[in-house]
Amino acid sequence: MKNSLWIIEDMEDLHSVYQNIFNEESYSISFFKSFNEFRNKYTKLKDDQHPELIIADIMLGDGHFIKLLNESEITLNTPYLVISSSDDIETIRTAFEAGAIDYLLKPFNYNETLAKVERHLNVIEDKNNATSKSLEALNLNIDTYTNKEIKIIESFNANENKSLHRNEIVNIIWKNVSIHPNTLDVHIYNLRKKLKKENYTIKATGSGIFKFISLEINKG
Repeated sequence: MKNSLWIIEDMEDLHSVYQNIFNEESYSISFFKSFNEFRNKYTKLKDDQHPELIIADIMLGDGHFIKLLNESEITLNTPYLVISSSDDIETIRTAFEAGAIDYLLKPFNYNETLAKVERHLNVIEDKNNATSKSLEALNLNIDTYTNKEIKIIESFNANENKSLHRNEIVNIIWKNVSIHPNTLDVHIYNLRKKLKKENYTIKATGSGIFKFISLEINKG
């Protein structure tokens, strides 16, 4: 199967450069010339229709990608890396703090860009496979849960003691988006109702800490 890439780049001359780096036999590429165009497409699709990786030019015609992302209503569940002609340390730090998995400099080094993208795609695939196995071990009927609910469960399951502070959960699930204080509580409430049917729950243990527990083990 082809790897799916979305590339946000307002300079159309560079589209052919990307096409030369990522050959059509191995990659399916969609180009977006503005953040607004990308946002409109991303928010209309289901999670399983999103790309495996997003590559974004940090400076676009309609603004700074990170700033626009922070101000948008998007909950970005897709890994992304940014490309820029700036090697300013604060710009690089800001990108990583915002969740970028890599920062590549223009002008492109074809081989470096391809090798890094291949590596990131392999890591993403391994992580997705590990997530699937981890959830299968719980014997949950995944079809009954939303994507965010699955991510919340997995975030607990990835922790050795299955405990997380509410701020950790918010950061994992909503990343760049500012949410209402009650949003997480609503998700936890709905998730508890589903989990109870499968003998699990999420317990508030105080000081903003939640713990994922098995009701069967708890009974024992």
